[in-house]
Amino acid sequence: MIRVTGLKKYYNRGAIKALDDVSVDINRGDVMVVIGPSGSGKSTFLRSLNLLEEPTEGSIVFDGVDITKSKMKTADGKTVKLDIDRHRQKMGMVFQHFNLFPHKTLLDNMTLAPIKVRHMKQAEAEEKALALLDRVGLKDRAGAYPIQLSGGQKQRVAIVRALAMEPQVMLFDEPTSALDPEMVGEVLDVMKELAREGMTMVVVTHEMGFAREVGNRVLFMADGKLLEQGTPDEIFNSPENPRLKDFLSKVL
Repeated sequence: MIRVTGLKKYYNRGAIKALDDVSVDINRGDVMVVIGPSGSGKSTFLRSLNLLEEPTEGSIVFDGVDITKSKMKTADGKTVKLDIDRHRQKMGMVFQHFNLFPHKTLLDNMTLAPIKVRHMKQAEAEEKALALLDRVGLKDRAGAYPIQLSGGQKQRVAIVRALAMEPQVMLFDEPTSALDPEMVGEVLDVMKELAREGMTMVVVTHEMGFAREVGNRVLFMADGKLLEQGTPDEIFNSPENPRLKDFLSKVL
């Protein structure tokens, strides 16, 4: 689904290498979990997938289109400007800090993008939003405002808000890091259900249990480099890279 080749993100004229020649394929149905120490480039990698971070070099081919190019060729050979927003609609993004609109109800938060971006009729958008809120046990709070919810509830709303756009892939940027420990489980349960349903997911997380249980592929990053990748069993039980071994010795 997504082919990342030679991805680099440099700051200060190359003095800081947030991403240093990262290449990886993300296949349809993958639950790819990205782990590593803070400052390793995990979030920069994730945010580059939908160009929230613009790479310094490299390519990201999503659904056959290199989204790092400003122009693309159509099937009839014409050159047209790339509509990155159209491609972003295919990628749901869930951030650490929810990013819900505080002045809008949950229902309004859920229906805004489908109505404005996908031109869905309001009744249809509301019906879909209520079904998604029901899925995470919050249908009865549809008229509430984000300030009235717990952190775990807000993050569950953020996840189903992204799902309302019917994305092909979901990107999670440390979705539980801002939560109190007792709220982490309720968010991970929603993500596990998505994985069971076959949603393609890329998850940056410090939750090693989730990586072991739910991920089918694990990437280990440090200092902007992709140092090792493999199945959860390979990464956690038979690590090869010394940096990965050291990291696991501290977090497990």
